[in-house]
Amino acid sequence: MTRFRRRNNSNRRGQTLIELVAATTMMAVAIVPGLSLMRDGMRVSRELEVAGVMTSLCASKQEEHLALSAATWSESTASGNFSAEGYPNVRFSVVRSDESADGGISDRLMAVTTTVWEDVDSDSTLDSTEASVTFATKVARIASYENEASGS
Repeated sequence: MTRFRRRNNSNRRGQTLIELVAATTMMAVAIVPGLSLMRDGMRVSRELEVAGVMTSLCASKQEEHLALSAATWSESTASGNFSAEGYPNVRFSVVRSDESADGGISDRLMAVTTTVWEDVDSDSTLDSTEASVTFATKVARIASYENEASGS
């Protein structure tokens, strides 16, 4: 006599559709916040990189104009961008003045203010929503600075 055996459900080999949907849902719930954190991290990383570049470029431009002030003692304003350095959207503005209203002393103390900003909207003006770095300092009129610049 042949006996028929019933198949036991515990010996099945695959998953049901409900189990696959449940597993996919759990994975999606776990991955979405991770992707959001990654996106936010990349945005913050880019902002920090731009801030570091702007700080470095601002210090460089400030030093350049401090040397010009000490050597020539001429008031001026300058502006432009850093395309040559590979940053066409980063702009600068420098004001050199010995007027008391700007913090200087006529023929004795020159105030130098340098501002660097990321010109997001490409309008060549600093807007309140654009990231910027400003350095301001002063340089005294000393004969040895002028003699060094002129080679005396």
